[in-house]
Amino acid sequence: MYQLYTFEDIFNRLCEEYQGEKVQVVTKQDGVKIACFKIFIDRIDIKPLNKTQSKKWSKNGEKIGLIRVKNKSRNTIIIPFLLGFNTMKAVFLKNGAVINTMNMEFILKKTGKKITA
Repeated sequence: MYQLYTFEDIFNRLCEEYQGEKVQVVTKQDGVKIACFKIFIDRIDIKPLNKTQSKKWSKNGEKIGLIRVKNKSRNTIIIPFLLGFNTMKAVFLKNGAVINTMNMEFILKKTGKKITA
């Protein structure tokens, strides 16, 4: 079990362990389940947002970034985070991960074998 608190560490761990994996994703906001689906993770990247784009995610004008988890058919999971230290928390288990950020929770559970290119 790993506990990580910076977006950089969480992003790196996601790339190492989940790229090329089929996962089940459950998303919750303020404790309420809002989505549940399966996706094959093809690519993971980070997108910083400018001030105008950040207003969509933050009311206080804070700087926001997005971790984008993509599959080949252009479906994307967006995990928002505040730029800075200790702005998000993730717990990585043997077959899953729980990521908490900005009143949202993302639960990833591996469902298939890893496919390497």
